[in-house]
Amino acid sequence: MDGSYKEKDRLTGILTREYFDASAKEIIDDNPDIDFTIIEIDINRLNVINELYGVSEGDNVLKYMGSTLEEVFESVPFSIYARLQADLFVILCPDDNIKIGTYIEEIEQKFKEYSRILNIDILLSFGVYECIERGVALQILRDRAKLALKTVKGNYIQHVNYYDSSMYDRMAGEQEIVLNMNSALKNREFEVYFQPKHSLDDDRIIGAEALVRWISPDRGMISPGVFIPIFEENGFIMKLDQYVWEETCSFIHEQMEAGVNIMPVSVNISRINIYNPELVDIFSHLVTKYNIPSEMLELEFTESAYVDNPQLMLQIMEQLHALGFKIEMDDFGAGYSSLNMLKDVPVDVLKIDLNFLSKTSHPDKAFTIMSSVIRMAKWLGINSIVEGVETEEQIEFLKSIGATSVQGYFYSKPIPAGDFVEYIKKYDVRTVNAKKEELHSSIKVLEINQVWDMIKSTRSEEFPIFDTFGLYEYHDKHVELVRVPDSYFKVLRTDREKQYKITDSIEDNIFPEDVELLHDMFEKASTGHHMSQGIFRRKTDDGLMYLYAKVRLLGINSTGNSKMFYMGMIDMSDTIRRLGLEN
Repeated sequence: MDGSYKEKDRLTGILTREYFDASAKEIIDDNPDIDFTIIEIDINRLNVINELYGVSEGDNVLKYMGSTLEEVFESVPFSIYARLQADLFVILCPDDNIKIGTYIEEIEQKFKEYSRILNIDILLSFGVYECIERGVALQILRDRAKLALKTVKGNYIQHVNYYDSSMYDRMAGEQEIVLNMNSALKNREFEVYFQPKHSLDDDRIIGAEALVRWISPDRGMISPGVFIPIFEENGFIMKLDQYVWEETCSFIHEQMEAGVNIMPVSVNISRINIYNPELVDIFSHLVTKYNIPSEMLELEFTESAYVDNPQLMLQIMEQLHALGFKIEMDDFGAGYSSLNMLKDVPVDVLKIDLNFLSKTSHPDKAFTIMSSVIRMAKWLGINSIVEGVETEEQIEFLKSIGATSVQGYFYSKPIPAGDFVEYIKKYDVRTVNAKKEELHSSIKVLEINQVWDMIKSTRSEEFPIFDTFGLYEYHDKHVELVRVPDSYFKVLRTDREKQYKITDSIEDNIFPEDVELLHDMFEKASTGHHMSQGIFRRKTDDGLMYLYAKVRLLGINSTGNSKMFYMGMIDMSDTIRRLGLEN
């Protein structure tokens, strides 16, 4: 064996890739009567472990893999194992389907125990190439095991796969895509399509998402599901992303110049672009170059990208937010730290995939979770968009849980730019806005955060100091609590957790005979700027309390066409009981 190879990996103490290839070739050549198998193992999301627990803990995971392989295969004749690179390991061992399965189970079991001890979720993926061909370079044999590995990497359900010839065919197809990607970009074979986003309240279009399509002169339309994963792996997605961003900004500029009532368009930012040190400058340059307001270009990050590198993502989001860009969090709920993420990052919109409901054996729980997420977003002053909406039944369900915005085939599939312009004219929001202005000429359209800040800072007769107050939405004979201060829970003899758990509809806590009175107060207040007032009874754990309230119309909620109200309340229970006015 060539002594120039470095035998042992410095960190794990097992063989290096070069030494493995040379040694494995000798073992295969010296044992022509034995069939061999190659197994490749990937430790998923090692970078997350490094981020959350430190690089030293990540190194410990790699060392543990080295010692695990040594323990499992040290007594297996004609076997050899090595660390290929970073978090990728390889094994050569005699081919035996039953024993191969046993080896994999042993490795997984040891890592489950390791995960429990350290409270770290470690996911392993395995690619297996059985009965390897002789006379083929070790790198090619490893590549075939790696092909099988790639099909299950990151999959929490299936984590082992075996190589077959169809994978080679797919690899050949991938290679063709790689060979043609640069010329396709140069020849503008990539085209930006737009999928509209709609308000559920009145069907109006509120924006769109820019999506890329590859229209090849030879192969026709190539599915994004085919080329996007390849580009994400080889890094070409960085160029394609920037192409889509530029095309989108150019489109927005052209429509603004033509007088088209264009709405904000969101663009996707692939995970690898998060590490582009020029990312913020690129977007700043684009809106300047095309003379468009930054709020016309909304930026979609995936939650999984945040999980990969939360500190970097937070830094980038804050810089973009400071420049006026709105931030959308795509695939919300698909990651592993959703609630933790929401408390830290400046997110304006959550995008929730309706397929979340179909990917479970517990649909009732899924409905409850989706409803809670939408409600939580409202309480935090964050808009939400449900994507993947295809049927009337789904629309009705989403309306019933308080969703306000959707995207999906029910309204439109992604369409070319020209078709999208015609689509905009069909749903021209100026018509809707004109009607809104006619009905509410003195009412402003307000952001929840804006209203909240105004209420907290105002000390005038219009907004007197009550025992407590709240911000509410009212539509279709339904009062919904949007945001309240801490005093709300103290005065109304409840707590935040209990209130959130039960409902966001305050009617459920009102004495039944007084619900109509409450609705009348909001109806009267909605007709103008004057306050309506009244006394209603609220149910508590120890009986009834009497609340004197004043309701004031604030404006039209920016997430839809429902109205926003301020309601201040004073607890009159002791006074009414002292005067004997209970009824």
